[in-house]
Formats: sequence, C-alpha cells, structure tokens
Amino acid sequence: MVFFAGVDGGGTKTRLRCVTREGKVVREEVFDSFNYNSIGEASFRALLSKMTAVLCQTGDCKGLLIGCAGISNREMMRILHEEMEKAAIPLAVRTDGAIALEGALDGAPGIALIAGTGSICLGKARDGHEERSGGWGHLIGDEGSGYALGRDALIAVTKEMDGYGPATMLTQLVADKEKLTDRSALISYAYGGDKSRIAALSVLTQEAAEKGDDVALAILTANARALCATAFSVADKLELQEADLALLGGLFEHDTLFRRELIRLTKELRPKMRCMEPLHDALYGAVSLSLRTFA
Repeated sequence: MVFFAGVDGGGTKTRLRCVTREGKVVREEVFDSFNYNSIGEASFRALLSKMTAVLCQTGDCKGLLIGCAGISNREMMRILHEEMEKAAIPLAVRTDGAIALEGALDGAPGIALIAGTGSICLGKARDGHEERSGGWGHLIGDEGSGYALGRDALIAVTKEMDGYGPATMLTQLVADKEKLTDRSALISYAYGGDKSRIAALSVLTQEAAEKGDDVALAILTANARALCATAFSVADKLELQEADLALLGGLFEHDTLFRRELIRLTKELRPKMRCMEPLHDALYGAVSLSLRTFA
C-alpha cells in the first residue's frame, strides 16, 4: 500500500499518522518524547527505529514530514536523516510552528499566535511566503507566554516584599500555593528548576486578575499587548491587513480573562483581524504538508 506520513514531534509525545494520497487515515501511532536534548542520542535513535518499523510494516511510504522543535540542532538532524536513509523513507522536516500554522488555518493564508510555556507568531501570505515574530526563548523573549505571566507575578511579589511595589493578591497566592513566603524560598524556586516551574505560576496571575487584583490585571494587559505586537508585525510583513488570527497553545485553550483581553485588544487595534479557533491540530498540518511535498 502506498501512503504518506506526518509526525508531530512533541516534548511529551510523538504522534504519527499515515494517509493515502486521498487523505484517508490508514494508521496512527503514539511514541515517547521527540525532544533530542532531553532524551539523548540513544533514546532518540530508539524512537526513530520504532517509527521506521511501523512505517515499513504499513506499506510503501512515499514521504514522511516531521514537524518538531530544535531543527537547528545539527546533530539531531544528522541522526534523523541517517535513520530515514537506512529505511529508504523520503524525509522532510519543518518546525513545530510550521505544522501548527498549516493545521490551524488548513493551509490558507493567515496568522497563528501560539502561547504556551513560550510564545511565537507565524503567518503565511497568499503567495505562500511565511514570516514569524517572537520565539526568542524565555531569556530574551517569550512575551505573553505562561513563563512571562509567571515571571511577572514573581517580580510583583518581590517588589511588594521589598517595600516599593503595590500590594497584590499574588503575594498571598504564591505563599499559599507554592509555600514561597520569604526571600530564600523565592530565589530557590526561581533559579532551582526549569522554566516550566515559573510558567506554572501563570494560573495564579490569572486567578488574581479574575478577582480584580490591579497588579495581576496590569500583567495580563501588558502581556496581551506584547502578543498583539508580534501578531501585527507578522501581518505587516505579509501585507495581510485583513487576516484570520488563530489562537493556539495552552494559554488560549480556555475562556480566560487573558484570552478575552487579547481578543479585545485585537479588535480595538486591528478591527480587520479576526481571532479564531484553530481549524485542525499540528498533526493534521504535518500530514497536509507531507501530501503537498511528496504526493
């Protein structure tokens, strides 16, 4: 059987879908993390071995498109191409953002704004040209992300502790939920783990804002404005003054105050830009790009 395949290579799990030329799904599988930096070379090769075994068992794979983070990692890419060459499987690799954009808009021109632990904005013009904004990582970017909301919450707490910041409900929430009641505990928390630990505090920022805390509300608004700026910059680069703006990522999955503020600001500042739910997920996007590339 001739088929084409797409992969959404995530940090937690890897999803594979095989389809016919007409798009009929013939097989789906889920594997472990695709994050090369986290799992190491041996586990990465083992993952690829499992994947190629499934593809070879399914039939004649005419093309595999993988969407994942870390494609600038030369060692990862070398191993990826090496393993696929062994299995004689034609390979194309795109960023995780590219497959998310493709799926969210079903291949149409428009913009995808992604806000989870990190943040990035990607867009595609009518002629297929793509642009991006953000995605610089938590040290020099990731505005409007879960990390940014959590970091700004901690900054507000430290300012109140030091006596030069306004009182905020965040101080008590952080103390209650994470037992961060003094300088030593806050410093250990902020510098003792990875960025996901700080991103987890974003829920406290949203909770305080929902309860009317002025400091938390200001944090949400500032970060929503920053996200709008990234989306608007992509729209300007692509000359898409009338564009669909798909909202993706953990911060946009539910009807939160942050999401509503982002939508409100978009309507106010760019009335011709339409916020929308993604039409499909990233795996759908990977399969779509695989068919477009190889079929």
